[in-house]
Amino acid sequence: MNTHRWRRRRDVIGRPRRQSADDSFLAAILMLIAGALLTVTTGIWAMQELEQFGPSVGSVIVFKPDKAASEQWSVDGAIVDSVRAGLTDAFHDRHCVLSPSVMAREGGSFVIEARRLSTPPLYRVHWAGGHTSSTPGDCGMQADLVLERSGLMRLANMAGGFRDGLRLIGP
Repeated sequence: MNTHRWRRRRDVIGRPRRQSADDSFLAAILMLIAGALLTVTTGIWAMQELEQFGPSVGSVIVFKPDKAASEQWSVDGAIVDSVRAGLTDAFHDRHCVLSPSVMAREGGSFVIEARRLSTPPLYRVHWAGGHTSSTPGDCGMQADLVLERSGLMRLANMAGGFRDGLRLIGP
């Protein structure tokens, strides 16, 4: 009897293990979960990288004189003292109003002088041109300002986009 049991056990041990349907189903579920996690983490990483994307230092926004400009919205900008060249605590200083319809009527341009990749990104710009608003919050004909990226992008869209600054190669 002992010999019979030993022979039977040897036959079972020698056979290849058969995969059950449960193992393949579990593997498929784990692969789907791993794929979903990889997709989500790649998407979050891409969103963070796009947050850093924006206009570069030296880009110019040009408002060409246009008598028919009729936009009624405005952007709030922080005025930077010429003594302080940085971007720190700029939003606690004096503010002025940038109205694209007034800026487009009189013409002028912004030059991006510096940018800080914070949340939200901040840009130090220099305005030169006509008045920026018809209200008492006018920035004047020249001003150093700090703008958030959203406000800067809105102004750039109104003006027709960014123009690169100095080009050393190409047309």
